[in-house]
Amino acid sequence: MTPPTRHAAPLLILAIFCILTRGAFAQPTRLIDLDGSRATAVHRIPLYHAEGEKINLDDDPLLPFSTRVTCGQCHDYKKIKTGWHFNADDPDISPGRPGEPWILVHRTTGTQLPLSCRKWPGTYTPSQAGLTPWLFTRAFGSHLPGGGMSEPRGTSSDPGARWWVSGKLEINCLHCHNADPAQNGSEWAVQVSRQNFLWAAAAASSLAVVTGSAAKVSDSFDPFMESSAGTRGPRTRYPEDRFNARGEVFFNVVRRPDPGRCYFCHSTREVGPTAPEKWNTDPDVHLTKGLLCTDCHRNGLDHKIVRGHEGEAAETGNPPAATLTCRGCHKKGGRLGAPVPDHADLPPDHLETLTCTACHSGPQPGSLVPRTQTSLSHRMGVHGGYRGEDAPPYLFSPVFLRLPDGRIAPHKMMWPSFWGVLSKDIVTVTSHFEVLEAAGKILDANRERSKPEKNESPPLTRETVIAVLDKMTARDPDKGIPVFISGGRLYRQTENGLSGIEHPSAAPYAWPLAHDVRPASQALGSSGCTDCHAPDSPFHFGRIRAETPGAIETPAGIFMHEFQDLDPVFLQTLAASVRARPVFKWIGFTASGVIALVLILYTFHGLGRILQRRRKPRQTRTR
Repeated sequence: MTPPTRHAAPLLILAIFCILTRGAFAQPTRLIDLDGSRATAVHRIPLYHAEGEKINLDDDPLLPFSTRVTCGQCHDYKKIKTGWHFNADDPDISPGRPGEPWILVHRTTGTQLPLSCRKWPGTYTPSQAGLTPWLFTRAFGSHLPGGGMSEPRGTSSDPGARWWVSGKLEINCLHCHNADPAQNGSEWAVQVSRQNFLWAAAAASSLAVVTGSAAKVSDSFDPFMESSAGTRGPRTRYPEDRFNARGEVFFNVVRRPDPGRCYFCHSTREVGPTAPEKWNTDPDVHLTKGLLCTDCHRNGLDHKIVRGHEGEAAETGNPPAATLTCRGCHKKGGRLGAPVPDHADLPPDHLETLTCTACHSGPQPGSLVPRTQTSLSHRMGVHGGYRGEDAPPYLFSPVFLRLPDGRIAPHKMMWPSFWGVLSKDIVTVTSHFEVLEAAGKILDANRERSKPEKNESPPLTRETVIAVLDKMTARDPDKGIPVFISGGRLYRQTENGLSGIEHPSAAPYAWPLAHDVRPASQALGSSGCTDCHAPDSPFHFGRIRAETPGAIETPAGIFMHEFQDLDPVFLQTLAASVRARPVFKWIGFTASGVIALVLILYTFHGLGRILQRRRKPRQTRTR
């Protein structure tokens, strides 16, 4: 018989190991399930850090709470990660209709490149631009929601990354669902800039005060070890009065977040000399009527949010989504008491050739399409992070383009600007890291002339572009033909010098816009047909310039009708007929009146003849 003490030592070691690592392998426990109640659950809950242990105020080191573990006690975090805001890096997810990309900007090299893991036509993946998940998170983390690429499953293929020091950027559930007015998106951006990914959600909630920076500590820093806690590393402090006797904290969690939370990432503003002052613009008409963003952009626990465009229901296999489009809400019996539009004076074919947003959404069009800025591309909403009206990337709206189904809709638009290699008529992106390495000191003069404090950077010159292309050719002559794409043209060296040609890779990228929605009194057509059908109507004859940070030529103006594939002669003829329409109407009314008078005259004349004939027989019988 085996002595009972034979396996005692290994079992003791195993028991100690399990005790020491129980947090790392702890799995969230589902405490409750949704039971159908419309009441908001009271979230008086304990906090847990990323290794699964409950947080106590006397812990050393005191760690930031983890949304993955804390919220995951009751809510399925893995299911939430499948939502639209977090699933872009999932190759099995349908890309859906093109949306706003992440735009990589590098002033010195004149780079302005639209990025998306969804592989929308005209965009490039982060890896094509030389960005690993680590570099992507550092570049765009200020407005990332967490999850996705910022919470990678593995880190071995991410050279240069320091995930073990910074932690991973978990989904920031509280940005949307914490109704506390102290919830601070700007603080999230600050912590991400310090590489304090593990601490960002706690600091943004304003429950924790986080000091220090993971970017300033060595690779040996371990946020979970007491011995690693240094003066420069991140440190967490909680206010004692927020914890009750059981160590629980109250969060004012709501299902329907305030629109201001959405606006942190989804604001848009027009810039330039013709841009109206903020106080002189109106908010979206739906918000003024008391609706919230989530009344239309709904989702379940899976966070697969309804984007609200026509065709989405069939695309996603979600039939109720069809009732959350413009037409779905505003038809007879629409949702939430939406009024049924009259459109009495609108030709019926307009409802088939135009989207509702063509007349009702975005800023009023002008003769020159203005430059636009968004939260995602210009770091709007971050205290001290806004880079000014002249800062790239250069976006423009509204631009009226055709959707794949042939209808015209308003879009935001940008032209790419980047370096690449042409091979078999296909352009491969050369990352700005490689360009800087190949260029050596050539771009130093351009860097020295830049004025970061004024967010200014001089455009590249033809001589600079030629010199950099020479360096790229010498560095890897067998890779292909080095090219520079900017201002809607592809530039390459020829026997006659630098030559610019049109190429598909230089084409603009555009995505539909839907907000802000204007009421009927401010819609296109509310002042008559000439809103769109006039010789100088911005809808067809507005101009847009292919401006990019690295433009080496003055971009020519492109008329809107060129994007709409419409004949300008036909449009001018139609506009002339519309201008003459009042005259034709009066001629028609006059002609109709004359015809009516003639008919009335002949009617009375005919009745008189009939009466005369009826009198003659009576006179004969009397005699």
